[in-house]
Amino acid sequence: MDIRLSSIRNFKTAWIVLVTILATHEIGAQVNMPESVGRYNVVWNSPSKDPSGAMPIGNGDMGAMVYAIENGDLYLLMSKNDAITYMGDLFKTGRVKISLSNNPFEEGKSFKQTLDIEKGCITIATDDTDIKVWTDMNRNVCHVEVNSSKEVEIEAEPEFWQRFDGCVGNVTGYSVEQVLNPTQDVLMEGNNHLMWYYHVGDRSIMEDDLDFFNVEHMKNKLDDPFRYNTFGNLLESDQLTLEQGKLKGKSKHFDIRIHAKTKQAKNPKDWIKELEKQAFAPINVEKDWQAHVAWWSKYWNRSWIIASDNSLPEEHREAFSGEWAMSHLGPGGWRVEEDGAALAAQSYNMFRYFMASQGRGKYPVKFNGGIFTMQQLLPFGHKRKRTKAVPHGLLTHEDERLYGRRYTFQNQRLMYWPSIMNGDYDILKVFFEYYTNMLPMRKAITKALYGHEGAYFRENMEINGGERDCWRNGRPQTDQKPQPGTKASFFHDYYFTSGLEATMMMLSYVETADDREYLNETVVPFAKEVLTFFKFHFEKDEDGKLSLDPSMALETWWKVKNPSTDVAGLRSVLTTLIQMEAGTKKDRDGWKDLLAMVPEIPMRTIDGKLAIAPGETWDSKHNAENPETYACFPFQNYGVAWGTEDIVQTTMEHRVAVNKYHYGCWTQDQIIWAYAGNAKEAAFGLDKRFRRAESVVRFPIFGRVGPDECPDFDHLGSGSIAMQRMLVQEGNGKIILLPAWPKTWDADFKLHVGKGAILTGSVKDGKLENWDITPKERKKDVEVRMPQ
Repeated sequence: MDIRLSSIRNFKTAWIVLVTILATHEIGAQVNMPESVGRYNVVWNSPSKDPSGAMPIGNGDMGAMVYAIENGDLYLLMSKNDAITYMGDLFKTGRVKISLSNNPFEEGKSFKQTLDIEKGCITIATDDTDIKVWTDMNRNVCHVEVNSSKEVEIEAEPEFWQRFDGCVGNVTGYSVEQVLNPTQDVLMEGNNHLMWYYHVGDRSIMEDDLDFFNVEHMKNKLDDPFRYNTFGNLLESDQLTLEQGKLKGKSKHFDIRIHAKTKQAKNPKDWIKELEKQAFAPINVEKDWQAHVAWWSKYWNRSWIIASDNSLPEEHREAFSGEWAMSHLGPGGWRVEEDGAALAAQSYNMFRYFMASQGRGKYPVKFNGGIFTMQQLLPFGHKRKRTKAVPHGLLTHEDERLYGRRYTFQNQRLMYWPSIMNGDYDILKVFFEYYTNMLPMRKAITKALYGHEGAYFRENMEINGGERDCWRNGRPQTDQKPQPGTKASFFHDYYFTSGLEATMMMLSYVETADDREYLNETVVPFAKEVLTFFKFHFEKDEDGKLSLDPSMALETWWKVKNPSTDVAGLRSVLTTLIQMEAGTKKDRDGWKDLLAMVPEIPMRTIDGKLAIAPGETWDSKHNAENPETYACFPFQNYGVAWGTEDIVQTTMEHRVAVNKYHYGCWTQDQIIWAYAGNAKEAAFGLDKRFRRAESVVRFPIFGRVGPDECPDFDHLGSGSIAMQRMLVQEGNGKIILLPAWPKTWDADFKLHVGKGAILTGSVKDGKLENWDITPKERKKDVEVRMPQ
């Protein structure tokens, strides 16, 4: 399918002219997803003005932000999943500049740049030159293929910038002092290739963290992920030769290759040796391309959601622009396409592309931009640090990102819940391993801080299992009876929900994938430590029930007794473990005893209607979350499948944080409206969420700066969860089909549900046209609702 759009964009106003050739596929017929996902490609019909006009490409580990500058050159800002510094900041690995003698990006020449998510590539078509950029999904190399109708001269070279020591938002009170002249990149010339690296050297915050938390005895038991980390690239091409520090050549056809490598190497020579061996292994570009395309085809066939608004005329459906626009909706950039359902589906599938492109490396995708951060174009006078003035604004630093190295669970979780129903378990397990691998560190810190067994997981977790985001000195308060009325900056000090939700996610994966081996080998050991923490951390009341006090209800309510977040989490995790017959009989008997000690989920009556409460008591409001909704999602105690959608409806009608951040970012209003069975509110919120774009970058599906960084991947993740739950909810032994789907949205879908089942279906003109589930024995568990 080819969607052709013409658009004009400048930095004061963006006027969008849509000239569309619509897809021939009709929503409502069952589809082969690889033939359909191309409808969601992003297309630009003009080169970019500056580096903020970049498109993302990646293979799950290495990636690039690709931009063609009008009257200039082609650039790739390179990145890698584990390119971390001595304190865990995720840096870029370099930039590659490619210059063409015929300059296909000159003003007035035809131009079409496409992010082709079906094949995992970026193509640029001009008058006489075609360019294809792709990062091989099966090896760490990025190809830039150039094909011209006549011979052209090409020059390729790396570019560098001044590195710094720590990103904005990092708390850096370490004995490992920041330096005025931090480490810089090293460029080397090889045998007809260029190579460069950043070497962390003998610096690390690991020992400082161990001392800080009084767990020095763990020094020889834990790996240091920071010290000597070395990352960079190798640039080579069979059609180019090394001359005066550049690769140069003349031909009609080029394959320029950028290889990537990260290694903790005390001596950089070891990194060099391994990268050269990797780069010069035999390569067959055509076969590798076919294998690359096959990988993406298999990926898109795992799962999909396609949607379109059937109330619109055919010519207005799925009419996408690749640009954002100024709008009456408010300041900043906005998506102004008419088809809100298609806009949601495009964002949903683009988010899956983002996760596959950066989520298969050593570490999880960072919520605050992942490996796809780029230079943003800010207005003159902006207060952000480390900016560079250009004629039309201020460009941010290549390595800068808001919230720095943090992996913030409240945000991270939203990016990975969709992977369960998508069947993207390879991506999901990277997230799980991040937390299971740090279990020894968390157990040691728990013991040192609180003097009891178990493991708690903070909201903000560093790669090494440490965290310094609490109280005034980075440590959480340990006083079990904080003085009332104090102005203590809690934020996370009594926030213990993350470990429970991580466990719930693992159990949901086990149920969906039917992976009993993972349950007993990985989930049970993790769950036992999380539950042990709660067992020993809190006292019992006079009725023998745990009294979760002092506690917090997320970051919103700071002084809470028995928060519904943790109470619901404990009840769900314990019940699920018992029902799954996980662990040993002794384990299950212990979990039954603990479950008997967990209080009931706090409730309240409002105007005669039952609603979930934030806690038994709650006070001191700060952030913008609705913790009472956690009893619906992620902990799944209430909703359509339980016949309690009326309780969810009342809870939502009286929530304190209503559609914050213009329905976007980490908020989960649309998810909870789906659990209330309210299709109207869920669809309306999704439409609003996915119209939210960022005016400081050109790419229109990255969310927005504030309160998070751009790209804002939890913004996309939350909307993706909502879309899945509008189509399918599972609980209480039932699969509810179309619990909150609007009749004006046509759809095709394929989603993974419990016991290894796969559910497919089609909705057209307000009716469920067909559906199926495999294996067939699960059909008896499906309860069909009608679109609303």
